[in-house]
Amino acid sequence: MTEHERPEGYEGEVTLAVDGAAPVAARAALAARFDPLAGRVVWSGRVDARLAPRTPFAVTTPHGTGRAEATELDAWGNTRLTGTGRPPFPVELLDGAS
Repeated sequence: MTEHERPEGYEGEVTLAVDGAAPVAARAALAARFDPLAGRVVWSGRVDARLAPRTPFAVTTPHGTGRAEATELDAWGNTRLTGTGRPPFPVELLDGAS
């Protein structure tokens, strides 16, 4: 695996905000990687909250906020998500070496 193929991520507490609803605390496992076909960094993961598929929402970590969309519920009741912009956590490829 090259340095750009290794996923970078965040695991821990997040706040989820769906338009029109009160923010909800949850735990998340998020990862970002460079996608050579898309030509950009993409991110995805799961949160331990139930959101209907295709629901857009904001994910806030201690590092920032990013927009995501719920994709499906897994067998354990977690919501899988796909990020739709910059990840809400540091990514070396975007932020430079720490």
